[in-house]
Amino acid sequence: MGRFLRRWGPVLAAVAVVLVPALVGASEGGGEPGRSPLYNLVMKFVNFGILAGGLYYFLRKPAAAALANRQETVRKALEDARKAQEAAEAKYREYQQKVAALDAEVEQIRADFKAEGERQHDRILAEAAQAAESLRAQAERAAENEVKRARDDLRTRAAELSVQLAEELLAKAYTEDDQKKAVRLTIQNIEGLH
Repeated sequence: MGRFLRRWGPVLAAVAVVLVPALVGASEGGGEPGRSPLYNLVMKFVNFGILAGGLYYFLRKPAAAALANRQETVRKALEDARKAQEAAEAKYREYQQKVAALDAEVEQIRADFKAEGERQHDRILAEAAQAAESLRAQAERAAENEVKRARDDLRTRAAELSVQLAEELLAKAYTEDDQKKAVRLTIQNIEGLH
């Protein structure tokens, strides 16, 4: 029985608190004609006070627990929001650093491209100078060969012209009598050999 009262006693007390004033009001028949309206008003306040007291007595622990749970839920939500805000701020700082690093990286890439362009420019100029030198050397060799060939052609032509001129001179200067004399001398020289 003690266990029953511990468990159901508060519930029965609450029911009694709620029902007793209602039963009292009902037994009075809506108020006696001899009682004043002030008494009726006071009784309504008493009934309300008893009801409020009973509700407070029976609902204070569940309400306190609900409020404590709500308070814990709100505290946890605030803590989660604070952590989320800190994480977002950390991400924001990280992205700011990445953007700053990106600007520096873009500048580095530009500098690298510029340096590479200058190296390529210098390499192309060096190759062009080397090719020009090679062409100049080839042109000089070709010119020397042409000059040598032209000299050889001139010498050959000069020799041909000299022979032709000598033939013409000999033909003009060497008469028929000179030919007869030369033939005789040749015959004598041959005969003298035998």
